[in-house]
Amino acid sequence: MKKHQLYIPKNDKHPFDLKTITTLSLGQDFRWRELGDGRYSVVLDGNLIHMRQNDRGVEYMTDSGANVNDLLHSYFRLDDDIDAIYDYISSQCDTVARLVEKYPSHRILRQPDRWECMVAYICSAPNSVKNIIKSVESIACSIGKPLELNGETRHAFPTPEMVLVAGVGPLEELRLGLDRHSKIIAAAKRVVAGELDLHSLAKPDVCYTEAKRQLRKCYGIDHKVANCIALFSLDKMEAFPVDRHVHKALQECRCSPRPPSSKTAIVGTVKWAQKRFGNYAGYANQLLFKGAWDEYQKSRRKRKGSNPQLL
Repeated sequence: MKKHQLYIPKNDKHPFDLKTITTLSLGQDFRWRELGDGRYSVVLDGNLIHMRQNDRGVEYMTDSGANVNDLLHSYFRLDDDIDAIYDYISSQCDTVARLVEKYPSHRILRQPDRWECMVAYICSAPNSVKNIIKSVESIACSIGKPLELNGETRHAFPTPEMVLVAGVGPLEELRLGLDRHSKIIAAAKRVVAGELDLHSLAKPDVCYTEAKRQLRKCYGIDHKVANCIALFSLDKMEAFPVDRHVHKALQECRCSPRPPSSKTAIVGTVKWAQKRFGNYAGYANQLLFKGAWDEYQKSRRKRKGSNPQLL
């Protein structure tokens, strides 16, 4: 199996770190696995990829043997000017500035399979990291096409058409909870019918507000879930998902207004964040989330037997 190289320019200020990125991705993309010896496995847009960081960037292999440099370049958002982005959001908020210093390798991932991202976040509210990973992987294993690489077997995520052909039965058997099987089927119907065009929503000429409005038409997609989908797969970098961790972070952020608790008022918080951080609100959001998440994990370790909720 041929090895390929994704070249990543050196950045001493905000270095690319695959281990950090795969850890941070737990709140973004739920298909990563650690293989050991610095190697990681991920399924991206129907490709099973094994990768390891080296001095030049990332060395990788795929199940098809194909060169997926463009896919990975887009996925890791290597075109983003990380230095400029972090300099700007740091200038807008002391709390965010401290988090930039603490997490210099933080990145937002641009997920290539928008449908998979949508389903993952339908499964996320509310749920634990462990259960979201399990749900997404079990849907892929139940309906998706098998992929093999270096003795590992995984599955591509099923298309909306495949979900509808399989019907509600396989999803019901997975016991996803909270009527998630019905929400996924309803979303698949909208996508297949052309009522929800995820590809078009990702275009630059479709604004964040319109993308979110279209997503919100789907059963099971609230403001937070719509913001996650918009941020991680539709290229709406001003999206600002507010979960309980971000809510807590904002309570301790001196530059922010007192964060509201009602869903209606949370929309106002999103508007505040977008006004302060502009098109980079999503980056500020994920730094606030990461900081609060780490603090939550520390406190959780002191409370044995608790059930961690991610989103």
